[in-house]
Amino acid sequence: MQSKPQNIQWLDSLRVLATIGVIIIHESTPVVKMSYAGNMGNWWVGNIFDSAVRFAVPLFLMLSGATMLGKEYDLKTFYKKRFVRVLLPFLFWMVAYWIYRWMVLPSSKQPDTFSSVVSWAVKLLGNEGISKHFWYVYMILFFYLLFPFISRGVRSLKDKEVLWLIVGWALLSFSSRKLPVNFYSWIDHYPARLLGYLQYSGYLVLGYYLTKFSITNKSQRVVAAALFVVSVVIASVSTWYFSRQSHHLDLDMYGNVTFNTMLQVITLFLLVKDTTIKNSVLLWIQRLISDYSYGVYLSHIMVIGIFFQYDIFWTMGHPAWTLPVLTLITLMVSLLIIFVLRKLPYGKYISG
Repeated sequence: MQSKPQNIQWLDSLRVLATIGVIIIHESTPVVKMSYAGNMGNWWVGNIFDSAVRFAVPLFLMLSGATMLGKEYDLKTFYKKRFVRVLLPFLFWMVAYWIYRWMVLPSSKQPDTFSSVVSWAVKLLGNEGISKHFWYVYMILFFYLLFPFISRGVRSLKDKEVLWLIVGWALLSFSSRKLPVNFYSWIDHYPARLLGYLQYSGYLVLGYYLTKFSITNKSQRVVAAALFVVSVVIASVSTWYFSRQSHHLDLDMYGNVTFNTMLQVITLFLLVKDTTIKNSVLLWIQRLISDYSYGVYLSHIMVIGIFFQYDIFWTMGHPAWTLPVLTLITLMVSLLIIFVLRKLPYGKYISG
């Protein structure tokens, strides 16, 4: 979901994993919320799927840091590129989601005059940011405003100083993780939103820092893989335990700034870093998804919503097979939408 100045396989691989991870989160979360205290077998399937991809959003941020921090930028050139590559597609999809959200309203609730449509659209922007998954795009646009200055600051630090900065961020973010932050509403709570952005900002620096390290032997990879599995177990079992203790569904362990999520995304980053794909078909798929990742992120919620309207939902069968199938179909349809948009005149500027 960030520009790629160069094609490096492991960066593409991580971008693909982050993209698929976000889709899995949005497919599996309804299972977790709808099945709890009901069909616990289904709940555990959704819980394990969800727990295994908590890395998704932090990984997108780390990729931005890995590819963009530590460089010197000409401000005019930098902001122009961000405008074309990030903001223009976002503006297009904002309008697309306004139209989509209006169309799925019951006919009795659809505003039908210009003034009422404008009032409804403004209210939707204020309450939900139009679509709730846009919260990440608003945040990354905010970070892009600061990127040249953050990059300059990071370049002036020694590696040890960067490490201490990351440790301080991790402690601060974890200790403040339960403070109420509404990433969706634009009506008020701006100081809390800035605090939320600060909680996520360390992932940018973490991605930049981890590019300096590699896992060099098999035993290190085994340890990293084991730690990744441990993070999934901790997230899933802790969610079950804390929910049971509190007598309601407790999803705190799914948080993006918990130590467990940090462990998960760090181990995945290091596991995939410097790996290569030799199979030509897999390499083509990897590059396709990576290149279309921003557009897939922007469009996939609409795809999921349209599927839901036609009863294409996890309840079609056991979530052990419906979740992976829905994830694959959602990914393929989202890719197709972006592919078609890019074939239209000027479509490459708005598709994402």
